[in-house]
Amino acid sequence: MPALPEYLTRTLLGNFGVPVVDGYFVMTGDDLPVELPELPIFLKAQIPGATSRKKHGLVRKVETISEFHSNLDELLSPGDWGQADGVLLAKGLNLKAEYYAGCMLDFGSQKQLPGGILLFSTEGGSGVEGRSGTLVKIPFSLLTPIDAEGIAEELAVIDTLKNPEIIAAFLKGLISTFVGYRLTVLEVNPIGVLSDGSLTAVDCRAEFEKAAVKKTEKDLFFPPGLKSSTDLTQLEQTVELINIADPAGTGFFRQNRETPPDKALRVATNLCGGGGKMLWEMTTGLRTDIYTMNESDTSGGLSAFKSYRILRTIFAQKGAQVLLLTGSGMAFQNQHHLAAAVWKALRETPTPLPTLLRFGGTDEDKARELFERISADLPVPVKTYPAEIFPNVMVDDIEAIAMQNPPHVQPPSSPEGEPVIRVEVPPGDIYFYPDKWKSDEEPPSFSACPTGYLLWNNGELQINPEAKCIGCLMCETASLLEGNGEIRIHLEMPAEVD
Repeated sequence: MPALPEYLTRTLLGNFGVPVVDGYFVMTGDDLPVELPELPIFLKAQIPGATSRKKHGLVRKVETISEFHSNLDELLSPGDWGQADGVLLAKGLNLKAEYYAGCMLDFGSQKQLPGGILLFSTEGGSGVEGRSGTLVKIPFSLLTPIDAEGIAEELAVIDTLKNPEIIAAFLKGLISTFVGYRLTVLEVNPIGVLSDGSLTAVDCRAEFEKAAVKKTEKDLFFPPGLKSSTDLTQLEQTVELINIADPAGTGFFRQNRETPPDKALRVATNLCGGGGKMLWEMTTGLRTDIYTMNESDTSGGLSAFKSYRILRTIFAQKGAQVLLLTGSGMAFQNQHHLAAAVWKALRETPTPLPTLLRFGGTDEDKARELFERISADLPVPVKTYPAEIFPNVMVDDIEAIAMQNPPHVQPPSSPEGEPVIRVEVPPGDIYFYPDKWKSDEEPPSFSACPTGYLLWNNGELQINPEAKCIGCLMCETASLLEGNGEIRIHLEMPAEVD
């Protein structure tokens, strides 16, 4: 999912009446306003997808005119994070308190319609440990969103909250923006509480699907005239090619351009959905002992074939010590299929990483059961967590599971011969070896197919023309666990990853 930087997210919020801190956006070559905001001023580099900007030196407080000009010139110049769209000049505020709020899309399930989830906490900024006791989750319908009165009732669980009606009105504006622009993530952190009790959005960000942007809104999401760098790393180009070949679902990947701090644990991430990304950001915040190797998002019902390919790309990052995979805990994507993709990636990559997995959603129990069966035979340690465990617990376990130099292994060879089936969408090759299954009975790999795409006919593999391969990897998983390896699936990867 593309990310929308703060200066554009502010416009979306303002269009729905949500108050934002006074600010002015400056691009390279722009004339400065005649009257600058009163010092001190906050300078915020506007880089789509960048999180923890303060930690990365992309948010700076300046108190003199000379500091203002030198820092502005530096932030407008290309840096480790690439070329910024521009710099937001924001007024400094004296705040009584800071709150946190976010909206994320819940893709639903077979039994539940898609909807939204509102998160709110009286503890804004970084540090999930201090926020967990006040974090409220409020689900809402996208067709008939909850009103301010309903939000205020939900906030009643926070005993210390003053003026819940004022907060509820602000949050209603947040939901209206989220629904009105069909966003997948909308986050305000912090919400500033002013001396008179009013609220304002101090910092904000959003994510969206390109296909959901109306033609009349195009300039809001893709302003003309920007000179942002489109340079991609080799691995980022790989993910772009994966998305072109298999466009269903979201596959987002961006590597961190900064140099890791000394002794920081280098964590590769696979954050399934906007909720997973929000929880990771809330958990790590300004911590300097955690270096996030990459941003990622794999969600929206993508196939296990595609999850595998993106996981292989994530594993290929040089210097990574651990993989952390988590979502919001309410995934649309089948978690058993996702677990099969993780297992396949771990056994087929030459660079496996110790892995922390938090499955949440459809068949999450089957996902954890799979790893209980196979984790002992993997070349690296793997630990799984139920959905009710908050990601801060996973972060606390990173150091214990990390390897200074993860192993480099020889993965199994590619299947020999010609595939029996070439699946075009999602792309993959299915191999069948009848000499490995000589019984007349149907092998478990066939009965594991959830769509009935694979048919067993007198010892031969056939396909059902009325069914479809969804790229779930269940046939290969059952073949390895219950059968005799009679089914193998080959998923082509670029040489840069192999």
